[in-house]
Amino acid sequence: MSEQRNQFQSRVEALVEQVREWVEPHEWVTKPYPKKMRDALNQLFQVPALFLQKGPTRVLLDPVAYDVPGSEGVVDLYLMPTYDDMASLSLRKGTWMIHYGFPPAPEEPTDLPLDEGTLNQVLDSITANAAPSF
Repeated sequence: MSEQRNQFQSRVEALVEQVREWVEPHEWVTKPYPKKMRDALNQLFQVPALFLQKGPTRVLLDPVAYDVPGSEGVVDLYLMPTYDDMASLSLRKGTWMIHYGFPPAPEEPTDLPLDEGTLNQVLDSITANAAPSF
């Protein structure tokens, strides 16, 4: 088994649990789902994805890859049902960073260390700017 894949798997599991702890007090309902992925040797492995919902806004925290140049792993944050990529989380030197294209103020950086405040700020912005689906 790949050490890189195992690290990614462990880090995504920890990320999903941390995100749940950060968002549930802010009225987000969460539900983890298993996601099957393939490693470099074409073997299946499983990581959790996380569905989040607040009112009519639905978001998916979706693990993408662990073998990305310049990063130790990537997890996307999608607005559903359209799967619009709203933010990406990348693991750099053991720290999850969040990249979001629509910061609240133009002078704020778009790559920020992931923490409870940053995550909820991004989710609130997604909720505020989400167009209802029909």
